Amino acid sequence: MKSYISSDIAQSMNYEPISEVNLKQSLFGAIETDEVSYKNYVIELSNVDNSYKCKLEVLGQNRICSEIKQIPSGPWLKEFKMHGIKLTDLENSTLKVDKEIKLLIGADVAGKLFTGKIYL
Repeated sequence: MKSYISSDIAQSMNYEPISEVNLKQSLFGAIETDEVSYKNYVIELSNVDNSYKCKLEVLGQNRICSEIKQIPSGPWLKEFKMHGIKLTDLENSTLKVDKEIKLLIGADVAGKLFTGKIYL
């Protein structure tokens, strides 16, 4: 699976496409799309405190998916904090976080981001 950035975010961050890619996609339920041209970008991704950065290639997409629910309050938030995991898309956050996905990290780069730390 490829990684995608919403076209409006790519534009607002002044990313310039490095190329164009023509792709057909196979979706769940054996649905295949027509071939579409996507702008290909190189972006820099970092964690909240900028102690980790990486560059990755993403394809521009007008809309990645519809709105998703934010993380509700609950006892799990203390556990995340205890393990140093910072979340920004909380239901009761004072941050104005867009509910629409703006960056979708695909299997093509997700492995670079995994820390190997597993908490049960």
